[in-house]
Amino acid sequence: MPVRAMQVVSKTAHEKTDQLFIYTFESPEQGQRTIVANLTNTYEVGETAAIALEGTWLPGVQIKPRPVFGVPSSGMALGKVDAALDADLTAQFGADAEPRSFEVDVTVKVEARYPEDAAGLIKKAVKQDAFTVGATREA
Repeated sequence: MPVRAMQVVSKTAHEKTDQLFIYTFESPEQGQRTIVANLTNTYEVGETAAIALEGTWLPGVQIKPRPVFGVPSSGMALGKVDAALDADLTAQFGADAEPRSFEVDVTVKVEARYPEDAAGLIKKAVKQDAFTVGATREA
């Protein structure tokens, strides 16, 4: 799914927290969507924003509908844009990248008395995600 330009048609404060707003975004092709957003990017009625629709992949996350403090939210607002409504902004926001191969250098640090013991400890550390990731590059 893409990132589309949509217009803010309503904005209300979330009644359960002062850290969120409830927005209604609208466009001719997408209709209306309710999105709960934090205070990082705020929008006013009439402004246009980039909206990642359900199913869109962004770094570290796939957008899925979910309740936020009890309010259903169906997308993610990514920031104000100067674009026509329904414009496809997928490439501009680096969304929906194709899967590709990566090489990742992983460093695992353990304390052991002997190298043989370290191997077993490393296996445990990897299972527990107790490692740091070094360089990541496309293969």
